[in-house]
Amino acid sequence: MAKILTSFNLDFSDLPAATTNRQFTITGDIDAEFYLEITNAAGNYYNFTTNLFQVAKTSLDDKINKSTYKGNITFPTVTSATQYNINFWAKVGTEHADYIEARFADNSVDINSSTGSNSLLIQKVIYQYVDLTLTLSTYSPNSIANIIKSSSKVDSEIKVSRFKSAATQAFTISCEVDNAAQSYQIRKQPTADDILTFNQLTIGSAAELLPGEDEYPDISNTDTVDGDFTAGSTKIVMDTDVADKITVGDKITASTATNIVAGATSDSNRIVFDNVASTKCAVGDILTFPAGGSTEDEALDKTLSKFHIFVTHLDPDGDNAREIQVNQAISCADDAVITFNPIINAALTTVAALDPDGDNTKEFSLSTSRNLVDGTTLSFSNRKNYQWPVDDIKSVLEDMQVFPSGNILTETEIANYEDTVTLNEGTRKESIIIVNSAPFKTTKNQTPTITNGVLTTQAGNIVFNKQQPLSLASDVIYVGGYGTKKILEAKDYDIKFTNLKIELDTITTTTTAAVVNSTTIPVASVNGILPGVSTVSGIGINASVADPTVNSRNVTSGAGDLILSAPQNLESGVTLTFANAGQKATITGDVEILRAGYRASPFVRFDVEKLLSIT
Repeated sequence: MAKILTSFNLDFSDLPAATTNRQFTITGDIDAEFYLEITNAAGNYYNFTTNLFQVAKTSLDDKINKSTYKGNITFPTVTSATQYNINFWAKVGTEHADYIEARFADNSVDINSSTGSNSLLIQKVIYQYVDLTLTLSTYSPNSIANIIKSSSKVDSEIKVSRFKSAATQAFTISCEVDNAAQSYQIRKQPTADDILTFNQLTIGSAAELLPGEDEYPDISNTDTVDGDFTAGSTKIVMDTDVADKITVGDKITASTATNIVAGATSDSNRIVFDNVASTKCAVGDILTFPAGGSTEDEALDKTLSKFHIFVTHLDPDGDNAREIQVNQAISCADDAVITFNPIINAALTTVAALDPDGDNTKEFSLSTSRNLVDGTTLSFSNRKNYQWPVDDIKSVLEDMQVFPSGNILTETEIANYEDTVTLNEGTRKESIIIVNSAPFKTTKNQTPTITNGVLTTQAGNIVFNKQQPLSLASDVIYVGGYGTKKILEAKDYDIKFTNLKIELDTITTTTTAAVVNSTTIPVASVNGILPGVSTVSGIGINASVADPTVNSRNVTSGAGDLILSAPQNLESGVTLTFANAGQKATITGDVEILRAGYRASPFVRFDVEKLLSIT
């Protein structure tokens, strides 16, 4: 009977860049024979005697003498990512335990989690990575003007091994104003809740309609048709430039018009009106009885309500511009009022392009040909949707914020969708019924991307708390939030911050002339000195009273005069120091990485808008 190798146990988790020793154990029957072979990415073989990799082929060839066989493997220091392929062979006369297969979310085989084998070979793999870099930085989510000068910003980089921890260490980051005439003031001292993290997601090319959603919720603009398009056209000219009022994808609806029957008809498909037909209706328009109109022609009202009566021809015989032809015979009384409802209102029609030929800024094209009367008012409704496809939903969670960018609406969040109906509104029996719903994200049955055993991306759909405009298509958005919990959710980094502090640089300048009992002080530079905020101290400033305040300055940058709140006696060349405002802010603190993620270069940002004001 064959001997059995029950298990091969080794820590297959990712290796750090530094040299690492790992122990392995093999269990099975006494005298079960095996050999173990390990190769690196260069194709070199591990020597179990020298504990080094070598070019010549070598392996561990042995058998189990006790219930457990133990050994060690030393993985060397690397400067670039690599992998180790492990082949565990049962020799002839020995077998592995029965094969139990495990698979990843993309349905590929997870060889490290699978056990046993149907052959003589068991294969495993270990990946080794260089250290990751976590960057701490300053950030303005609303891109406030001049609040951060990008060329002078100083970040802090923290090195940590993939999925490992890093001991507490101090950090320093800073930013400067991007305008010599402006200064910072400190709003508050920082906490972990002032730290934001986000992932960049790329929106797909088209939104997806949710059940019960009105994707054209509001009329966004109106304009008037300029020209006779009653014969039908895919291009319409308007009174004003279409780019000022219309967006590609807008739903189009049209105003109705009425005309008065001139002479009773009986069972006829021809009707003559008081007014020229082409000024009131177009081919395809649907005939209806006006709400609140005359009740003298109840028969016509019932007919138009029951049947789909529409215009087929204007001036069908070419001899009467006030005559129309409809699709079936009807009867109507003299002076009956008929409403013409353009077919564009009954069948969805959207804006296809603005100035489609590049020769008329007042022209746009339709998704399908429509017949429209000159002077008709068209209403345009921007398309908006809750649900959008994105390239990666892996780290998207409910209630995450979407930070300002591109075409995203302000105060947008990730949220579940609910289409509701309120019953007995305003009474004690009021209740809300959920008619349709959708989760804040879904994979849409798309296969995830597994990279070296880690699920790195998962395409799918996300749902926003607000309907977003069609222009969001193909945009890049930023999804995340504030605090260390959001860092863990968005970046897979478990981080702890302590001893956070923000300080402003000290503003100093020198007097350029002596002054005697004067509030006007000439100085070499007024940069960073904020009127009404900055206080001044230095040699010659009267120390028996509170430091005077700078009331004003005659220039906003460079050399100039400062007007102080109290007169001074100062010599030329005296150094003055100004408090309460500054042009450089420095954030310090301690950071501990309890567990790193897999992302190579994540950013964690301090929201300077919460910490600083700029004036």
